[in-house]
Amino acid sequence: MSDYRPAGWPEETYTIVRRVRVDAEEISADPRSRRRRTIEAGQLALALEGTATHAYAVSFIVTNIATHNDPNSGETVLDVEAWFRRRTDIEDRIREAKLGAALRHLPSGYQGVNQVWTWAALLAGNISTLLQALTGIDKHSRAHGARLRHELLCVPALLIHHAGSPILRPPTGDLLLPAVLARIRELPAAA
Repeated sequence: MSDYRPAGWPEETYTIVRRVRVDAEEISADPRSRRRRTIEAGQLALALEGTATHAYAVSFIVTNIATHNDPNSGETVLDVEAWFRRRTDIEDRIREAKLGAALRHLPSGYQGVNQVWTWAALLAGNISTLLQALTGIDKHSRAHGARLRHELLCVPALLIHHAGSPILRPPTGDLLLPAVLARIRELPAAA
């Protein structure tokens, strides 16, 4: 915790600084990666070229939420940081619903259409999260709905019937659909 506060902010404002060690092989090659942007440029260059085995990601939270320093509060710095991190998870879900599940098409002129579209988008986001949790599709972070839609749902496949049983035949190659179907089949039966 630091006493830093931007000019013009309330007197009780303080800064929480979080520093996390990141192994070089865990640093994303994608320049849009959030974690990559929190690593100082010199450290990042050394880690990416293989000179350094790790780097440190640094993030800041500037807030005026009272902590144990205030006798009237039961919050600790860790509680405040956890609250902010949960909030960003929720914001990510809302953004994903807008972009990945097409809430950007709202509003419609009909309230019923808006309600159905909203529930469908939220259900799609939750199914996406559940599917990833059950199958372990994405090892590094939660895959976004657009990726799942393109690699899992919009895959051309052939549905045939053999001896009265439907058989799904996806195209050959390194695709996500066969791996997910195999993992779902391996799950234990619900009790």
